[in-house]
Amino acid sequence: MATLFLGSFLSIYHVVSLNAVLPGFITIFHTDLSTAQWLMTGFTLATGMVAPVCAYLEERFGTRRLFLSCIVMLTVCSIICSFAWSIYSLIVFRTLQGIFCGILQPLTLSILYGTLPPERHSAALGWWTASTILGPALAPTISGWLQQSDWRLIFWVTVPIGLLVWRMGLACLPVAKAKNIQRPDFLSLSYVMAGTLALLMLFSKMNRWGLLSVSSLVCLTTALLFIGLFVRRSLRSEQPLLQLRLFNNRMFSSSLAASLILIVGLYSGIYFIPLFLQQVQGMAPLHVGLLLLPPALSMTLATTISTRYYKKLGPSSLLIAGSVLLMVATWQFSRLKPESGHGFVMLWMAVRYVGIGLSMTPAMNAGMSAVSQQLASHASALINWIRQAGGALAIGLFTAFFYSRISAYGGLAGVSPSTVDRADQLNVLTPYMHGLNDVFLLALLFTSLSIPLALLMRNRKRAAAGKPHIKEGHTG
Repeated sequence: MATLFLGSFLSIYHVVSLNAVLPGFITIFHTDLSTAQWLMTGFTLATGMVAPVCAYLEERFGTRRLFLSCIVMLTVCSIICSFAWSIYSLIVFRTLQGIFCGILQPLTLSILYGTLPPERHSAALGWWTASTILGPALAPTISGWLQQSDWRLIFWVTVPIGLLVWRMGLACLPVAKAKNIQRPDFLSLSYVMAGTLALLMLFSKMNRWGLLSVSSLVCLTTALLFIGLFVRRSLRSEQPLLQLRLFNNRMFSSSLAASLILIVGLYSGIYFIPLFLQQVQGMAPLHVGLLLLPPALSMTLATTISTRYYKKLGPSSLLIAGSVLLMVATWQFSRLKPESGHGFVMLWMAVRYVGIGLSMTPAMNAGMSAVSQQLASHASALINWIRQAGGALAIGLFTAFFYSRISAYGGLAGVSPSTVDRADQLNVLTPYMHGLNDVFLLALLFTSLSIPLALLMRNRKRAAAGKPHIKEGHTG
């Protein structure tokens, strides 16, 4: 568990390590925001594109061998990122890093469910979820502090952890033999990678292109076409690249939909609250990270509580409780004002994180527990695929909506209140805050959809209580 905890922490740490310090790389490499943004966009595209093939890679190479290889390559990528000589070389190295992060995250979840007995799954998932929380909690603070000294240290700081995890994995992880499977269906592979690339590109560029622009519509059409072809071919195949028949399992589908909603709700706070603190209140990235560190750590406590009471209360009750807290905190942020104090932000961010901590682990555990251990690799790959797309969707959709609302209120989209003269600040600040409030209202509406899903999971649990176990693939 310590090996899987640290491996998962490494992968999620690199996902968010540059979010708060991106403006610093604009100055370091003398570039613009649109170019520097590819440090995150390229990384996101890589993690999203590799997610659908994770199940095949696990079956082809074995979980232990794949885990150790990913840790080595992730550590090597961190080292070569520190030797980047231009913004373009750093983008390329970060994109390579994203490939191995995209494999490592579902892989650790698959190993967890494939090796531990079912009665240990809930507690183990709590630790796994804590590792995915600790990365976003620590990365902004650490990166902001290290960039002030030397930006290369942002990448070197994880190298000792990578070496430690590799040694622990070599000693502790059980040997899992690779399966004798056929060569991958390269046509399915090309379909899903092309569709995922188009979808993530749409979400990443939606704000710049516009929702109804030609580029957005072309990307959307391409994504729907290729993903549709992938779904059709997978359902007709006896050994598909990704087992989409898992969606016939109602509990798995409900939990996956709930997880997607929670991810979207989580990202609305992770992205826009630091934006408010930096662009409206003028805080430095390091100070933003320090301010948001205690609320983020509160999610660990909530995750521990949800793990402890999972069997007693069931996933539905915990999901409803967490969703209500998330909705209340999101409603409070829809009333955010320029003079809102740091205590106000810390309090309601803590409530948001507690809501996520109470609901995320039960939602995922309910879905993973509903499938057989033989299909754990496919289930974890599907979850990671949906999480990657959900995160990109949340940032793209909310950012596009944010700037459209600023324009609707008579402001200038893309203009930060902290960059204008004091005389013009009021004209910029008012529409900016109205747009920010509307974003959280949209997030509140989206988060409310988790309540009926939680009720559906409760009904399913009661209905199944008096029925015999149904084999995987025949649930409906």
